[in-house]
Amino acid sequence: MAGLTEVSVTRCFNGSLKRFEHGSTVLGGCTMKFAAYVPDAAAEQKLPLIFWLSGLTCTDENFAQKSGAFETAAELRLILVMPDTSPRGDDVPDETPKTYDFGHGAGFYLNATTEKYKKHYNMLDYVTKELPALVAANLPVLPGYTSIMGHSMGGHGALTIALKSPGAYKSVSAFAPIANPTQVPWGKKAFSLYLGEAQEEWKQYDAVELIKSYAGPPVHLLVDQGTKDNFLAEQLKPDALKAACAEKGINLTLRMQEGHDHSFYFISTFIKDHLHFHAAQLTGLLRWCPDAGMLPSPEVFSAAPEVSPHAGKDIECLAAVAFEPKKPLSIVKITVGPPQKGEVRIKHTAVALCHTDAYTLDGCDPEGLFPCILGHEASGVVESIGEGVEGLVPGDHVIPCYQAYCGCCKFCKRPDINLCTSVRAFTGKGVMAGDGKPRFTYEGKPLYHFMGTSSFSEYGVLHAESLAKVRRDAPLEKVCLLGCGIATGWGAVWNTAQVTRGSTAAVFGLGAVGLSVVEGLVKAGAEKIIAVDLLEEKLALAKKWGATDVINPSNLPAGRTVQSEIVAMTEFGADYTFDCTGSVQVMRSALESSARGWGVSVVIGVAAAGQEISTRPFQLVTGRTWKGTAFGGWKSRPQVPMLVDLYMAGQLKIDEYITHTMDFKQINEAFDLLHKGQCLRCVLKF
Repeated sequence: MAGLTEVSVTRCFNGSLKRFEHGSTVLGGCTMKFAAYVPDAAAEQKLPLIFWLSGLTCTDENFAQKSGAFETAAELRLILVMPDTSPRGDDVPDETPKTYDFGHGAGFYLNATTEKYKKHYNMLDYVTKELPALVAANLPVLPGYTSIMGHSMGGHGALTIALKSPGAYKSVSAFAPIANPTQVPWGKKAFSLYLGEAQEEWKQYDAVELIKSYAGPPVHLLVDQGTKDNFLAEQLKPDALKAACAEKGINLTLRMQEGHDHSFYFISTFIKDHLHFHAAQLTGLLRWCPDAGMLPSPEVFSAAPEVSPHAGKDIECLAAVAFEPKKPLSIVKITVGPPQKGEVRIKHTAVALCHTDAYTLDGCDPEGLFPCILGHEASGVVESIGEGVEGLVPGDHVIPCYQAYCGCCKFCKRPDINLCTSVRAFTGKGVMAGDGKPRFTYEGKPLYHFMGTSSFSEYGVLHAESLAKVRRDAPLEKVCLLGCGIATGWGAVWNTAQVTRGSTAAVFGLGAVGLSVVEGLVKAGAEKIIAVDLLEEKLALAKKWGATDVINPSNLPAGRTVQSEIVAMTEFGADYTFDCTGSVQVMRSALESSARGWGVSVVIGVAAAGQEISTRPFQLVTGRTWKGTAFGGWKSRPQVPMLVDLYMAGQLKIDEYITHTMDFKQINEAFDLLHKGQCLRCVLKF
């Protein structure tokens, strides 16, 4: 492999655009150029890599000059590499007479087999072997953290390359890809000349055909397509891609962008969103969500429906019933009715204890109704569905979510807001929306639902809006934690506070939620993380999770407050503070520990009924922001499955939060551990 020569360097935002030149072995010895955008952050550590593949007639320069990608790439700390679209040079054969859709500028990201072109036109090997080796040897890229995206012919290349190499790329996306090239003029012309007339050979370079035979790990494809694209009907065929993904159960987010064409104006409009999509998979920091109402097709994560012998009938099962506040739960046999219109009955697999359950059981919840079935941090399998339920079938694996998602209401349609109103009026009253009644009874008398979930029962009935379908290979006894606590902590950092890299933060209360805030801060790149708790063992855990400093308020000198301590440690206060205790006094301390002028303090903990927060107005007049978060701002049904993906990819902790595993019948013992502060999360198995 010939050496690499740097041709030029241009400063752009907080990084540099570099162009390189090298001799290519796999492309017949021709001289190739490629561009790379390298954020300044790469001077400190190796960064994830995204390959961009351009479309017909483009070189390595078009995307760099027209996409507007570099500011976001610098912010997300992503290296972008942009190769040319074909071999170049006087000795590289081309079509005669020359046309735009073949030969130079139109390599189609394949390995040619016909005699005229096979020496030079091996763009598949160039993009997947030779170029990555050059990049790895000469740029500060993080091994194993690579994604790929492209436009038009390059979108075809990105999709086919990722599908041909399952697991090699963390994520893949495309703008207006040639999705089914074996069936369109561009593809038929190129494939016949590069590959010959044996059309079975063409299928290995067709995304639709590759999807039909895909057998790799779960993959999520993001595709944007303009509705005013001149090539849409004849050349691109996104409907064929959609149909193939639906039949195979592959998660495709296909967004038809109204009024957009095939140009770089289209690409520049949505490139930031694509980079955030890739960054989630490359860094584990999820700040991307599909458009409102866009959920995976019903086939994603589903198998053939399982027939339940109890469908349409009552089920008797064990449940832990809270008959009255401040009393242990009673393990009794209850009756669970069949799901009605818009409802789903599930069989719980596992449930974790959360302080919110204890808070309600202790009589502190103003919405607490008795007798009821508590529990809201669980996982299970769909047993049967009611009339009109779409996207779920018996046998699907699900996580109940107390923050529902309909995708249609005013709140679901607003970015960064998750307070869906579709069923909230009913879940707050402990009943189902269909008829205003519970589905649980004990000795013929109704038992109220709790938070729309009621997971302390072998079986439960939920609104379809309250269930996130997840991949079947995820361990349900682990991912049940994503129904509340630790997901809330991550989201409080990434969604609610939107913590920026290099900032300072303080976390008050170091249970599972507080520790997940620490984890989220580490991933967000906070420079100083101050952990505050009264228990030394919790402070030790915080250090293990990534806290840089710890404070035990009970050890402070007389007259010294936590606020003054944090202000002294950060000069003017922390950029971000988080209350994870539910104490209104601590909420005030957290606010007053935040920086004047720009400090943001987030309330996560739930206070007891009748409690009110207070502070001097001067604290807000001087620029602090006080805000709260529910479920960390996650839009449950679209985003919880993504959190599962990140956990399965090793990007997020779950196992480390589970300190105890017990049988469901030991639930009162588990609550004792929770009250004594002896566990982070106790998972009960049914």
